[in-house]
Amino acid sequence: MWIRNAWYVAAWTHEIEPGRIHARTIIDQPLVLFATSDGGIVALEDRCPHRFAPLSLGRLEGDALRCMYHGLKFAPDGTCIEIPGQKLIPRSACVRRFPLAVVGSWVWIWMGDAAKADPATIPPTLALDDPAYRLQAGQLDYDAHYLLIDDNLLDLSHLSFAHEKTLGMDMPQWADMRPRMSPIDRGLRFERWHTGHHPRGFMKKLGAEVDVWTTYDFVFPGIFLQRTAFFPAGTAAASGSTAPQGEPLFWRIDEQAVTPVSPRTSRYFYAVGTRAQDIDPDKLERLYAVTTTAFHEDKRIIEGQQKLIDLEPGRTMLPTSLDAGPTQFRKLVEAMAR
Repeated sequence: MWIRNAWYVAAWTHEIEPGRIHARTIIDQPLVLFATSDGGIVALEDRCPHRFAPLSLGRLEGDALRCMYHGLKFAPDGTCIEIPGQKLIPRSACVRRFPLAVVGSWVWIWMGDAAKADPATIPPTLALDDPAYRLQAGQLDYDAHYLLIDDNLLDLSHLSFAHEKTLGMDMPQWADMRPRMSPIDRGLRFERWHTGHHPRGFMKKLGAEVDVWTTYDFVFPGIFLQRTAFFPAGTAAASGSTAPQGEPLFWRIDEQAVTPVSPRTSRYFYAVGTRAQDIDPDKLERLYAVTTTAFHEDKRIIEGQQKLIDLEPGRTMLPTSLDAGPTQFRKLVEAMAR
């Protein structure tokens, strides 16, 4: 069952190029997106009401969208403003327009009751061009249900194994130490210290040993907002195992969004970076490359999961203590669906 009264990430803002029509599908709903002359972005149902032709195969005429099957023309608000060979335009000649907001560098679409769409409930994210940070972005398409990707992000113990040569290198703590978990609106917050970490590569400048504070919020449908702060050794003990005070030596940023496309396909948006003073562009490229390699490692495993689940849909998974986050979040999703 799809949850419609929620905000979903549809695209990066830089993807929506002026003068181009963009087709997207979110929770099985085909959408057509395009930019308007005032710099706004419109999201309409990708279905002409006449013969149900995809409007994404149409043509932009200024801020209007013309269906290129029989020529019906629609204003940005979805109302039909022209039917070739016919003066009378019935009220039913309209296309649903979906509430849309831009926060950070993501284009968010509300898929449910427009009267309940409140942009203030969208979690704050960074813009890719924020001068205080250096960020690089990408995306992946998965042949898997979105909740399998959510499970992966809600249980970072897999970093010690799935990413033993990338994000989890020399960090068995991911599997051995449990985070502190607390509820937030439509999601969960995770916090933890990793002590005795030995930085590698360009991070060696931080010292032979550091303490690492990691915290992230995970919000429906799969918004992962993580901050990883590196501090001098001993900071964890001085902080009493709670959130640290003061400026870290290095501050890593990870922002990700999982968007369900269909029951077996999903789109995964991600950005990685640091504060501007923490990294130069060539090292950011290296950080991004390692992160992208790791995400392909996840993709291979998760798509393999989906294939095995489809072979025996009724087979029950074996629970362990690692499943606290995924279990709690799935209960939240079930409650939202009800």
